[in-house]
Amino acid sequence: MELDESRISDIFLGTRIQNSRLALGYTEAQLARRIGVKKTTLINWESGKTAPRANRLAEMAGILNVPLMWLIAGAESPSEASLEPNNNETLALEQKLDTADQLINQLSALVADLRGHTRRVQREIDDIY
Repeated sequence: MELDESRISDIFLGTRIQNSRLALGYTEAQLARRIGVKKTTLINWESGKTAPRANRLAEMAGILNVPLMWLIAGAESPSEASLEPNNNETLALEQKLDTADQLINQLSALVADLRGHTRRVQREIDDIY
């Protein structure tokens, strides 16, 4: 029984990681950052030099939007739909960005307030001495 070239490439975990990453348009650096590892670690996984731990595989499957068992063993074929951007994920990311913007604004206001208090205290100290 002969396997076609695409099925042969799916035999290797590193190839499944790389193909899924490329299908989503992520660079090695972008995916590594999302997973929380160094780029060289991801490159080693994709080249087959090392393999990710189970927790990283589960996280990667979610980020790459592929079935965990397919990522681990090629057991299930990811559907083309699963490789398309997910609207729910996009909305969740937008909400997180909005929250981050609000927090940045609050932090900026707090820093300005602290600077004002610091200057006032420094003037009081200067007046004493």
